[in-house]
Amino acid sequence: MQNGRSKIKLSSGLTLTELLIVVSIIVLLVLIAIWYFRSQIFKGNDAKRKGDIHRIQVAVEEYEKDNNCYPLPNLVTCSPGDGLKPYISQIPCDPTTSASYYYEYENSLCPSWYRLNAFLENENDTDISGVCGPGGVFNYYASSPNAPICNLVGSDFYGCRSGACVPIFWDNSRPGPECDPNYQSISCYGQCGPSETECQQWDQ
Repeated sequence: MQNGRSKIKLSSGLTLTELLIVVSIIVLLVLIAIWYFRSQIFKGNDAKRKGDIHRIQVAVEEYEKDNNCYPLPNLVTCSPGDGLKPYISQIPCDPTTSASYYYEYENSLCPSWYRLNAFLENENDTDISGVCGPGGVFNYYASSPNAPICNLVGSDFYGCRSGACVPIFWDNSRPGPECDPNYQSISCYGQCGPSETECQQWDQ
């Protein structure tokens, strides 16, 4: 007691333990927020992929009705993306890689079946179809009713470069063949020559 009043000494600082607890809580909240938003981004991208595949599938089926064949892959690329007009105005690209969706088809000048493949990022998506495509890199697809069981072994791919049909490689970062359009025939079905059939890297 001094001058009839008690002096209370307040501490304005935090101890090291209290500071560590506060930092830990903040870090935990940030990690939860990142996980949540990342999950929402995955779901948004996957919703776009499924919508894109459906739109391309409708266009491919309409093309088949008019031509009695499913299209060759040079018509199903997203750059320039106008190969299936008037059935679809612009073929969409994958939202994260900006690459064409992998179009699998019968090795023929007049394909009788096709399969459109994509990779869904959200592992809990109930629409996941199971592993498919070369090396099993895809987990979602839509196909013609007569498409064979998914090929997990792999295929040889070819593309037009300087007017010649040459082998091209598989690129796991897409995933898919390294450029578009690409073919499963060593002759590229005679499509090489015009500049629009040149195998081009996609815009990343």
